Amino acid sequence: MSGKIIISIFDSIPLWVMLFPIFICSITVLAVFIERVIFYKNIRMDYRLLVSGISAKLRESSPESAMALCAPYRGPLIEMIKKMLLSWNDTGDAELRIRDIAETTIRSIERFANLIATIGTVSPMLGLLGTVTGMMKSFSGLANMAPSSHDLLAQGITEALITTAFGLVVAIPSIIFYNYLVSKAETYTREIEYIANIFFESKGK
Repeated sequence: MSGKIIISIFDSIPLWVMLFPIFICSITVLAVFIERVIFYKNIRMDYRLLVSGISAKLRESSPESAMALCAPYRGPLIEMIKKMLLSWNDTGDAELRIRDIAETTIRSIERFANLIATIGTVSPMLGLLGTVTGMMKSFSGLANMAPSSHDLLAQGITEALITTAFGLVVAIPSIIFYNYLVSKAETYTREIEYIANIFFESKGK
């Protein structure tokens, strides 16, 4: 396949083809952002205060009463506590069981973080791809030396700048949002570890 054929293939790619995957990435980031903000808002509470009350009930050998304390609340950490209470009297390795429940909860807290990190990495690359195709169109127009070559040059440069700008517009907020997700995940992971340790210590008594 000759170079002219390859260049003609890139020349035939319209601008929207370069922008469409960037647009999909932006919609995805926005949707995840809304979902995660609502998610973290709904699970925000003083878990340590709740766990102290649960621990007191467990010292009284009353997991049913401890379960009642969780009834008004919702969220993955509450579900984790409920699972630990439901399996309180089960036989077997309690530490392993508590650890498995905690790790499952951590994964739910970290949901979508890898997706946002991927978008933050891929978006500028998609913009760079549009830059390359736009510059190829520009140089192709100059090579043809046609009367419309200046128009083709301007069109190619414009396309290159547009795709680069859109790629960065998506990537920069994505990276900021990813750091926000990591920060929130670390905060709730510490809470999960605290709860798991309290349950393990109560089980050992």
